[in-house]
Amino acid sequence: MMLKKTLIAGAIFSSFIGSAYAGSEIETLITMLHENGMVNDAQFGRLQAELKQNQANTNQEKQQVQKQLAEATKPSDVEVQVKGGVTVKTRDGKFSTKIGGRVQADAATYSGDPTIGDGTEIRRARMYLNGVMYTDWAYKLEYDFASTGANGKGIADAFLAYNGFDDLEIKVGHFKDPFSLEQQTSSNNVSFMERSLTSAFAAGRHIGAMVSTKQQHWSLAGGVFGDSLTATNGASHDQDEGWGLGARATFAPINEKTKVVHFGLGLNYRDTGGEGNKTSFKQQPETHIGGINIADTKDTILNVTDFYKVGAEVATVMGPFSAQAEYIITSVSRNTATDLDFDGWYAQAGYFFTGESRNYKNGSFGSITPKASVGEGGIGAWELALRYSTLDLIDKDIDGGDVDSYTVGVNWFATPSLRFSANYVDVLNVKGGTYDNQEPSLFQVRSQWAF
Repeated sequence: MMLKKTLIAGAIFSSFIGSAYAGSEIETLITMLHENGMVNDAQFGRLQAELKQNQANTNQEKQQVQKQLAEATKPSDVEVQVKGGVTVKTRDGKFSTKIGGRVQADAATYSGDPTIGDGTEIRRARMYLNGVMYTDWAYKLEYDFASTGANGKGIADAFLAYNGFDDLEIKVGHFKDPFSLEQQTSSNNVSFMERSLTSAFAAGRHIGAMVSTKQQHWSLAGGVFGDSLTATNGASHDQDEGWGLGARATFAPINEKTKVVHFGLGLNYRDTGGEGNKTSFKQQPETHIGGINIADTKDTILNVTDFYKVGAEVATVMGPFSAQAEYIITSVSRNTATDLDFDGWYAQAGYFFTGESRNYKNGSFGSITPKASVGEGGIGAWELALRYSTLDLIDKDIDGGDVDSYTVGVNWFATPSLRFSANYVDVLNVKGGTYDNQEPSLFQVRSQWAF
């Protein structure tokens, strides 16, 4: 009889033991069998131990399944974005990498004197890699595949930056000297296809180190620089390269999304590296395809020890209207002749008929985002821009020419990354230099993809 009761209890227990949901019911049944004398104390103890072990195994299996499910469904540690270039970054923000670039394709036709041939070119074709590593370190490497830039085909930017201090950046490598609002604004975002005649005094890019801070209403940058990537130490490799100092300060008492007032001052000093060195200043008539420098000192400035540039800036944005102007003076010290002074200035204005505003940030202008892009039910952003600029490269025994010109430009920003531009440039007056009394005019267009 006792064996029969035991077999009955075991069968009942076995029928329930496989169910993950029968733990409490089986425990109640075992207790009832024990109380009714159908299982003895030893059997009751063994059944309870087996029940607890089974429950522990079931819970462990459940936890493993939940862990595997959570692992399979948890978000990736890396985010990938393809809007405006390709960006890969970790969710904690400690690491990021962006691949971007620009392609600018130009065409131009010329009239008047001197005779300049019509043509086309890829003005810039750049790819860059920039990002952040270990939170506080930034980097950028940019290469221009076109042969038409300031340095021809080759590296544009190549630098590391440390941002671990509050509101302070330390940058080392090859990058732009801090000088001129027009030069600090990317060629993607200037209002015209080419910068003004004052670009004859552009500080350019050099290898160096710079410290800068950028606040909402002001910015300050200063650095020490060696020479450019294309500089050499002479045919006999026995001459020192040049070196320089650069600083720029900006103040924006009004800095709102659609309302800006900006003032700036830039200083740039260059030591040529020796007493017998020469320097030159030149500029095309706000075009690039023609290859004619309408003002050019050529190789006539000899025995230069050093020179410095001072630039003053002013700009404003009032809704769809914007304006800016700069004046730059350059003083050249010569060892065997009197010093020289050259200068230039420009003033420009622009208006967006579609209501956008120029994007001002940290002392320069950024890209335009149309209110309604083409392809999304809109017509993009349309801007009309006007500019007058002048350049004087005549002083003492140097006759590089004195030039005035005006430019009318139309910009169509179809999307945030696509821009189409048309410029008409008329050289009003040329005094002195190679092209004395010759006044060319031109019409040029550009398509730009920047990402």
